[in-house]
Amino acid sequence: MVELLSLHISRFQRERGEYERTLPPAVLLYTPMPAAALAAGDEDEDHHFRTLTSVETPMLGVGEPIVFPIVKNQENAFGRGITVGRTGNNDVVLDDGTVSRFHAWFQRETEGRYIVTDAGSKNGSFVGGVRLTPRRPSPVSDGTRVRFGHVELTFYLASGFTKVLARRLVP
Repeated sequence: MVELLSLHISRFQRERGEYERTLPPAVLLYTPMPAAALAAGDEDEDHHFRTLTSVETPMLGVGEPIVFPIVKNQENAFGRGITVGRTGNNDVVLDDGTVSRFHAWFQRETEGRYIVTDAGSKNGSFVGGVRLTPRRPSPVSDGTRVRFGHVELTFYLASGFTKVLARRLVP
């Protein structure tokens, strides 16, 4: 379930052990551009990440970071992995015009590592700033920036994400 980062921090702070047991093996963290940068015109005027709504500002935590768990939805019949796309039948839904209906997919390898594959999307998928060749898997590691269309996120394994949460708690 998509949630605000602040909710994750709160649960992590209250019951760290229980929180870590229920955390998915990997997540994507979307950090919106600061309002000052948007006001300065640093963002493409035609691009507005909507996050599960069809309005310009995200319904989930306007201006707050959002956590997308990388988990398989039982209703999604795609057997090769965890899908990413614009429509609601994907496992990870990024409601943005630059994201294809079915954009890419993640697979978890037996060693616990992840790979991501672009599904032949129009605007491409990127790992660490490098555009992926369609239908050719690419490894993704903890803390790596990934981009689907114009939506940039950070990939974290559960262990790396808990380190991010712990750093956010330090005053």
